[in-house]
Amino acid sequence: MGTIMEFSDIRQFEISTSRGKVRVRIMEFENGQIFLLSDSEKFRLGLTAIAIPPNQGRAEPTSTGFLSAGIESTHIRTIAERISSWVGQTCMIVAAVGNIDQPYMLELLTALKEQILS
Repeated sequence: MGTIMEFSDIRQFEISTSRGKVRVRIMEFENGQIFLLSDSEKFRLGLTAIAIPPNQGRAEPTSTGFLSAGIESTHIRTIAERISSWVGQTCMIVAAVGNIDQPYMLELLTALKEQILS
């Protein structure tokens, strides 16, 4: 049996969505955060985006997506940008949650905001 280790800079929780439960793991670093989202028991690679928050000279966050294409790239980038703005740090999202359409993106954002800003 392996040893379970807990760290003060790693949080894990579940959110309920219309498509079932999504596991979330947040790893906090001095200069940013990584959010892993998974609709299964194990975390895995998936759609990925990284965003930096707005700062002097830039009113909106800036982001880029990878391991994604088309409209899903836009949706995962939007999630990264919103979270980056909320936490005021660079934010990477790795989402292995199936198809992310606009309604599901908004549902994920609402649930994540409740957890992050509480």
